[in-house]
Amino acid sequence: MALLVILFNAAGTGFYVFPVFISSLQAEFGWSMTQISGGVAIFAIMMGVASPVVGILVARFGVRKTMLIAAILVSFSNLGLAAMQNLWTLYAVLAVSGFLLTALTFLPAQTAITNWFNKYRGRALALVVVGPGAGGLCLPPLNEFLIRFWGWRFTWVFASIVLWVLVIPLIAVFVRSRPSEMGLPVDGISSFDEDGEATTAVVSGLRVKRAVTSWTFWLLAVTFVLQFTGVSALNFHLVPFAEQEAGFTLQQAAFYYGLTIGFTILGNLLGGWLADRMRPQLVLALTGLLMAIGPAALELFIVRLGLREVNLLLLHAIPYGIGLGANTIIAPVLIGRCFGELNFARISGVMGLAYAFCVLVGIPGAGNIFDRTGSYEIVLVATAIGCLISVVLSLLVQPARYHAEFVLEDRSV
Repeated sequence: MALLVILFNAAGTGFYVFPVFISSLQAEFGWSMTQISGGVAIFAIMMGVASPVVGILVARFGVRKTMLIAAILVSFSNLGLAAMQNLWTLYAVLAVSGFLLTALTFLPAQTAITNWFNKYRGRALALVVVGPGAGGLCLPPLNEFLIRFWGWRFTWVFASIVLWVLVIPLIAVFVRSRPSEMGLPVDGISSFDEDGEATTAVVSGLRVKRAVTSWTFWLLAVTFVLQFTGVSALNFHLVPFAEQEAGFTLQQAAFYYGLTIGFTILGNLLGGWLADRMRPQLVLALTGLLMAIGPAALELFIVRLGLREVNLLLLHAIPYGIGLGANTIIAPVLIGRCFGELNFARISGVMGLAYAFCVLVGIPGAGNIFDRTGSYEIVLVATAIGCLISVVLSLLVQPARYHAEFVLEDRSV
């Protein structure tokens, strides 16, 4: 529950709120979409650099220490955004934020859940990742409201205050890396040997070097790149698309953007339920199909047919949001099933480079396309095609392919 609330605020603010600030930054500074998108590209580069580093830090120092220090530093990076006066300040602060948010959000949270749960891992991840989805639903409209009445600078100060009042205390008091630190068993179920003694906490998995050079690792990496290059672009540019190309108001754009992220909550729950009952590669393929439907609907009804009914955004929000939410669950579950728990943080950190590549290419690329053509049509079509190709690749993944090579380690102490 603590991780849910932490990710509600930290991931909701860090990953979903920034598009609401775009119009304010353009109005005050006159920056183009390409310039602003460039800042997010730097953010993505630093996330990519941070992912393997954070994986090492989590493995060395644990989830709580890593998240606690990151949360404290993120509060100061938010104040940096509130005080910025030029484009270079934006770039510098987003670079720092990209590194810190990696250490505060998904990677350490997924590592903790992987350590705490095995049989119920999908459902546990689903409950935790409801936090970012709920944050994506609630925080963009809230920030749009704060920007209208108090200005964009105060809104970033408010985000910093929330970290100190809510997030930092929760991490300090409740977060632990693994159940053995509290004398608890995995899944809350104790196992006993023939003498009635509790068994040790033994974890298994593939060595890092073997994992990152395996066929399965690269198949997953390419699948994720195909999905998230367009998805990252669409997440960031949905508000500008709805406002500047489709002609809807900023309030309408922010509402449907938040609604899209809100549907990820349903996707989280569905993905968690399916992850514990189906082959995970089938669930990954299903998420790719759902994520393809959203941009295809925007392309057909709003761009091609020229319809301007705001409720048409629901044709994107529902399938895309559900698919994205389920994908957030199944990706770490599949990494764990393929490579084990032993080096999950390190392997996920290296995989994070693929996600960073997606954001690096997708967000500034989409901004440049819009600046050159005045339309997001190419972005919508490319996103749909990439997700459809990923469906085929997902079905080729074999989670048990390297299980015979797993090594064991006792982590009871």
